[in-house]
Amino acid sequence: MHPPGQSESPAPSLVYDLRAGQSTSDACYAETSRFADDQLAAIEKNAAKVLTGYSRFVLERLSEPPRSRGEYAIEFLTLGMAIRRYEPAARTTSPWIVNSARLLLWFRRRISILKPPVDAARSVFHKLAFAPSIARPRFTRPAGAPLNRLSRLIIWLHATGEFEQEALRLDHWRRYLGTLSPDASLHWLRTAVALFDAFAVDAARRLGPFTRGVEDFLAGPYARRGCREDQLFCGRAPVEYHLNMIAAEVMNRGLRPRFDRTRERVVLVPACMRGARASRCRGHVHGVDITCTACDPDCTVNRITRNMREHGVQVYLVAHSTGFSRWLNRWEHTSNIGVTAVACLLNILPGGCEMRARDIPSQCVPLDFPGCRRHWDRKGIPTGVNEDRLVQIASQPHHA
Repeated sequence: MHPPGQSESPAPSLVYDLRAGQSTSDACYAETSRFADDQLAAIEKNAAKVLTGYSRFVLERLSEPPRSRGEYAIEFLTLGMAIRRYEPAARTTSPWIVNSARLLLWFRRRISILKPPVDAARSVFHKLAFAPSIARPRFTRPAGAPLNRLSRLIIWLHATGEFEQEALRLDHWRRYLGTLSPDASLHWLRTAVALFDAFAVDAARRLGPFTRGVEDFLAGPYARRGCREDQLFCGRAPVEYHLNMIAAEVMNRGLRPRFDRTRERVVLVPACMRGARASRCRGHVHGVDITCTACDPDCTVNRITRNMREHGVQVYLVAHSTGFSRWLNRWEHTSNIGVTAVACLLNILPGGCEMRARDIPSQCVPLDFPGCRRHWDRKGIPTGVNEDRLVQIASQPHHA
């Protein structure tokens, strides 16, 4: 047993580790908060005008409920990330590949019986077409108007199936930038990229200690894999982990006031917390609900369930991130139930965006380290979370 509030310390090397050699991830959260403040200040300094215009546009023209200014800033930074990291790939990927990938996704989402063969086909597209175009982009001269290239990028992001929520947000930015003059839209696109480039340098220095295992993973286990559907998900660069780290901080701030007003709370934890124990887990299954039955006294899920029960919070297991949307259906447009989702760091931004889009009072807490068999470790590492922070976020009103 390890002390409550501390993650287990598995022996295998980890892709990322928010504890960075310490007993808890408290230092990571403190540094991420400070770094988020610095980044928000930099974005405000360089892009205040476009944030104001965009926030007015989504409120008045798209009839979207208002979000915090910090969330709009994160979207602007995500715009820069997508252009810098993926626009060359979107520009050089053959249209027939993109259209075929989109068709496969259509079948996958509508005809469940076709999911296995469709996923097999998608894994080939990801391994042989999408991933190489990201890793070794052909830097040709950009052709076409900037907003046309942005449209092609958004279509490419949708086609991969890995950036659905990000692509939806970027399409809002495309529509807003389309209301500006060509020179103004080009200026703001370049500003987004410049801010992301600066973010990447600063994040490597300040948040890099928590993601030291990413490059080793990409050069080792990831490079030796065959065709897999998670090729793009697992192939993210360290900077994308860093973006998700500050996104978690900023989105939690923006969502906190409404979350504090909820009368009931639930926590969603990933099934990978059980690790090897999953094979003998006797969790109670009722529809999409899986709840702990305390069959293993040393299981992390059992401990979290007991701790949360003391605060009147119900804990549910989520078998995999692909089932996350089904879980959220019952809480869409609710105002009385606050949902806290524990997830792998790379799922934080899309998961938070989806809960926000569904009008769910929510918070998110990243796993201290990943370890599920599906993506990260062949045997499966029991993952962990900063349990003290989880209790604080899920059960207590926030105090600035």
